[in-house]
Amino acid sequence: MNSTNRKRLAVAIAAVSATALFGAAVLPTAQAVELDKDSRTTAVVNTGIPTTVDPATDLGAHTLTSDPADSESIFTTSWVKGGGHDFGITLSTTTAPNVGQNAISVSVTDVTTGWFKSYQAPVATKDLDWGKTRLDIKTPDITWKGTAQNASVKARTPWGSVDLRLKAEGPALKAAGTGSFPLYGKTNYEYALPSLRTTGSLTVQKKDYKVSGETWLDRQWGPIDFNDSSMRWTWMPIRLPNGDKLLVWDSVDNKAENAWATVMHKNGSYELAAIKPLAEDAHRNWTSPTSGNTYPTRWTIHIPSLNTHLSVRITGTDAQEFTGGLSRYDGTTAYSGTYEGKKVSGVSYGEMVGHWSAS
Repeated sequence: MNSTNRKRLAVAIAAVSATALFGAAVLPTAQAVELDKDSRTTAVVNTGIPTTVDPATDLGAHTLTSDPADSESIFTTSWVKGGGHDFGITLSTTTAPNVGQNAISVSVTDVTTGWFKSYQAPVATKDLDWGKTRLDIKTPDITWKGTAQNASVKARTPWGSVDLRLKAEGPALKAAGTGSFPLYGKTNYEYALPSLRTTGSLTVQKKDYKVSGETWLDRQWGPIDFNDSSMRWTWMPIRLPNGDKLLVWDSVDNKAENAWATVMHKNGSYELAAIKPLAEDAHRNWTSPTSGNTYPTRWTIHIPSLNTHLSVRITGTDAQEFTGGLSRYDGTTAYSGTYEGKKVSGVSYGEMVGHWSAS
């Protein structure tokens, strides 16, 4: 599809939409557009596309609905270097206020040596302070402060500490182009600050490291029923060498599977594209001795309409699971292959929730 046709399609639909991607659950602000595995929709910035998120103010806590499944989270994945080591770091705060469940999590992977530690802990409601107007979160173990342009996050664990400063480079990415999309039949909201220049310090294995690199911050809120045992997902944030950003979702339950990607191009335009279900090419499984969940450590992202085929592998160690609450896998990854027909390679993260076994 050439640039002229992309712009014509953007004007014609006036919104990012994907009926075939999401089945009957259409984005609440979008018109219906047919999209099969060999097609894509395109949206160009400044063409009247509606938005449902505000990256500046939505860092603050929301007033959620009365749905017991309503929750919200802030989550970062960082790739940093220091002292001759490559580290992957994840930090998150999650709250489900209607059921009084809150948690923080921290993990560090030394990709160079294979060392990994995670920490996941519940937080009493009285001990969670999440400001309404900006990024201002305090718990006994983790503190977030700042704006969408400049922020900091500090965390302490039984095995070490993290202190990072984050500076935005480039625009926010809005999931599905608008910031809202159907997840397991209900509307969720998500956006990312995908390019945060990162500096700070890390203390692990009784050693202090000055680190620098890049962080992807993800902000999400809406209902997710974690009691549904059929629910599973894979989520990946990918920065590509040409400056494009790729947000991958593959969500599955006993009703349907939606595998799709939001592409934000360097010029700020968006595209949605269908993905071949990830489990079809997943292999070299690792089974957690703690949760019993099985996760693949190798898979391929096939996006036919974008002429994109990325082979992904877990790096560092296979054992990068969070336990002690919701069992989930957040692992450092490396990818290589082609994007829009050109050879690419890089590093990323892969999050998997639920039991994933190869087909």
